This record gives sequence, structure tokens and C-alpha cells, in this order.
Amino acid sequence: MNTISDLRKILGLSTTNQVRNRIDAIKEALSPHLRRGPNNQILLADDGVGLLRQLQDLCDSGLTITEASEIIKSNAFIKDAIGDSKSPGLALNRAIPERESPLVAALKEEIAFLRQRLAFLEERPLPGRSKADRPQEWWESLREEI
Repeated sequence: MNTISDLRKILGLSTTNQVRNRIDAIKEALSPHLRRGPNNQILLADDGVGLLRQLQDLCDSGLTITEASEIIKSNAFIKDAIGDSKSPGLALNRAIPERESPLVAALKEEIAFLRQRLAFLEERPLPGRSKADRPQEWWESLREEI
């Protein structure tokens, strides 16, 4: 088990607060590896050290702690969802297709309506001007490039 000061040395950080911030960032993924020692000291198992190293490597590559923690959390979530498979190179698709929920259907319907409304409003001339007299909007030159 590794203490905060051990982790600071392992990760090459200058303060213990940096280690604590990284632990807090991926606390959900580290929870099985965290323990409390004497005097409520935080202890981390070696598997957790590997997760912190991954986080530090991502931070060193230019990502923020928040972005790096999201990657680590999503990887941990995917590993939990897949579980132990017999072949490490093959992930089984265990997702069961569900019927579309009423909320998703309502949101899709609202998005379709808003797209129609936006198209209608874009075609209307500004009040007091005809469509030909209207100055070119700032985004219309970009529309041609895309």
C-alpha cells in the first residue's frame, strides 16, 4: 500500500495537494483500491497506482486533469461493462437493444420541429427589407466552405 508521499515521488509531483487532486479526479475508478490507514491516512494499492500513472501520463501529454479523468473513468466503465472475457482482443457486444424511450422520442420530435422553424426563419427577410436588400450575414461566407 502506498501513502500520499509515496505517490508524490512515484508520479514525480512536487506537492501532496497535486496527488490529492488527482485522486479526487478519479475517485470512482480508484475506490476499490483506496484504504484508510492509521490516523485516517489515505493508502492506495498498486493497481490504483497504475490508474494514477495513466492519469499523469495523459496530463503530461497536454490534457487537463478533468479531460484526463474523463478518459480514465470511461475506460474503467467500459472494463466493468465488458467484464472478464476469454479473449482480451475481442470485446463481446452485450448491449441489448431497447425500445426508444418516450423521452428520447419527444426530444427527437422537438429537434425536428426546431430545425424546421430555424429553416423557416432563415428564409424570411428582415423587417423593412426585401430578401435581396439584406446584407450578407457573417456566417454565410462560411456556409459555402463547408
